[in-house]
Amino acid sequence: MQVSPSPFAHLSLLTVTKTVLVAQGQPWQAQLWKSVLESQRHAVVLVSPQADLVEVAATHPPDLMVVDMTTGLFNPYAFCRECRSRLPDIPVILTHHPRRRIEPAERRWAIYQGAAEVIPGLAEADDILHSLEQVYKAARWPFPIDTAALHAVLEQAGLRPEKDSSLPSPPVAPEERQEQTAAPPPAKYRLMYRGRPVE
Repeated sequence: MQVSPSPFAHLSLLTVTKTVLVAQGQPWQAQLWKSVLESQRHAVVLVSPQADLVEVAATHPPDLMVVDMTTGLFNPYAFCRECRSRLPDIPVILTHHPRRRIEPAERRWAIYQGAAEVIPGLAEADDILHSLEQVYKAARWPFPIDTAALHAVLEQAGLRPEKDSSLPSPPVAPEERQEQTAAPPPAKYRLMYRGRPVE
């Protein structure tokens, strides 16, 4: 019987620590997650959020999933419930809009539904190390994080770990960035699934 090759077959087991399935609605977020995780010697499999993510993960189980909850292509809470039922050993990290504060009630609800953690998408270089630390804690992976490798990747991406670091594309106007840092917008975001609000 011939076995179909795994999408991870090309990766060396000697250099890879964990395998992470990444599904992001914005290509630049997907690429940034890929670069950040690969800097820590993790294998990253990019999957379209339009795919049946549970089936993909069930067929070739990763160690972790990092999934954008804002695409509107699926109900993220139903997704977490299904993962908890079918794939209980695979933690799911839900990501939201970059630079948007996650409300405590929203985080509690997502974790109650089966998510391991809810974090903003990757944005400024200074926040990326913190995001990676949150991922490690939620996935219960051992530390330390290789900060030198992470900073090297961020420099290659045009990001500098300084307070005035530039943002990845799409660019944000300085006045818009100042407005966002001055006062976070009120929590008026509403998750939508096929045109209906997600409860």
